[in-house]
Amino acid sequence: MTVLEVRPDRPWQLLCPQPQEEPQQSIDTETDLLQRVGTGNLPPTLCLMRHPRCLVVTRREARMPNFDSARAELTKAGWPLAVRASGGSCVPQGPGMLNLSLVFPRVMDWRLEDGYRLLCDLLGEFLKSYGLSVETGDVPGSFCDGRYNLQVDGKKLVGTAQRWAGGRRDKAAILLHACLLVDLDLIEATTRLNQLYSLCENPQRFRADACTTLSECLGMRAESEPGDFAKEVEERLQGLLLDRFEIG
Repeated sequence: MTVLEVRPDRPWQLLCPQPQEEPQQSIDTETDLLQRVGTGNLPPTLCLMRHPRCLVVTRREARMPNFDSARAELTKAGWPLAVRASGGSCVPQGPGMLNLSLVFPRVMDWRLEDGYRLLCDLLGEFLKSYGLSVETGDVPGSFCDGRYNLQVDGKKLVGTAQRWAGGRRDKAAILLHACLLVDLDLIEATTRLNQLYSLCENPQRFRADACTTLSECLGMRAESEPGDFAKEVEERLQGLLLDRFEIG
C-alpha cells in the first residue's frame, strides 16, 4: 500500500497548530480530531504539531504505584506528565520532537498493517530527501519500542502508533501517528523517563543510545535554541504533504 491509495470522499485539510503551553491540552488535540473526523464534523485531517516539554504516559502507566507523587516531582523538575489514549509506553515530547497525525474515516477492509506501512512509506520518503536510508523494526532499549519504528544504523529515529475509534461504519475513524526525533535532548529525556519508572516501581529502563535524532544523523551541532531545526523540518514535511495529498 502507498499513501496515494488512501483517497477519502472529501479533500484533506492540513493543520499546523502552534505549540500549546498546557501539555494535557496539547496532547488531547489528537483525540479531539479523531472524534470530530469520525462524526463528520471535520474532513480528513493531516496535523503537524510540536508539544511542550513533557512526558506522555499511557492510561495503564497512569495507574502505576506512586504515580501522583512521581508526577509532582517531575513537574517540579520541568517535565510535567500528560496521559494519552493509545498504547505502548511513555514518550518524551518537546520542541525537538515533530508529530505527524493522519486522521480519516475508516477505509473498507483496512488493516493495522496498512496504517503502519502508510506511515513508514511516507516518513521513509521524507527521510530519503535528507539522504538517509531507513529500516523498519524493533529497537531494544528504546522508549515505546515497536515493530514499526523507523531506524537509522540500528537506532530509533521515528516511532509510530495507530488508534481506531467508533464501532459503526459511518462513525468510525482511524488515527495514524508518527513521532520524529528531530533535535530532542535524548540523554535528558531518557533520564527523566527512567526517573519516572523508578519512582513508580517499574523495573523497565531505556537507553539514550538506542535512539538517534535527525540532527545527529546529519552530523549537525546541537542547536543553541531547542526546536529551531524542528521548525525547518516541519516546513519541509509540510511541503511533502501538500505534494502527496489532495488538500482542499
